[in-house]
Amino acid sequence: GFFSVECQACHGLGIQAMREGRDAEGLELLQNALAAAPLSEHEGINPWELLVLHSLINALFKTDAIEELDPLILRHGEAAKEASARQGRLCVPELDSLIFSAQLHEVRGKPQEAARDVRALLDLVRQNETAAQDTLFQFQGVLNDASSRLKILDPELGEEELVTSVAAELAKVTAFMAENIQRQ
Repeated sequence: GFFSVECQACHGLGIQAMREGRDAEGLELLQNALAAAPLSEHEGINPWELLVLHSLINALFKTDAIEELDPLILRHGEAAKEASARQGRLCVPELDSLIFSAQLHEVRGKPQEAARDVRALLDLVRQNETAAQDTLFQFQGVLNDASSRLKILDPELGEEELVTSVAAELAKVTAFMAENIQRQ
């Protein structure tokens, strides 16, 4: 329908504008995409809201518009949990929400809260190992993303126990992937 096309167009143009350094235009287009996303017609899960929220949150971090992030990260988390519930398994956006929350806490100078979010992410991965095995590349990407975005996971700056835990999970995922490749 119309709103799906509007959402897709605004999303794509918004991302392109952000890449080209036209931040104000990019943010406006992404906000328009977000407004159209819930109106998109889809059977079952509407992928647009989570995708647009993800892009908009990243754009707001890029432009240091920190004050606008709280409601969007909350909305992303709720939509991600709903997607996981509908699919009957953990979905990657639920982990992304925890990374966004940790990143926001870190920007605000609250490393303990950021560490709490990372621990919650690790707990979700451990509790959902079957889902993690079904989408190994995505889970590996999420853990790598968390490691690259968060100072608390920097081996030289971060909390040793947390850095080690994330590294151990990455090692498990990588080993499982290598094992599956050898079987094929």
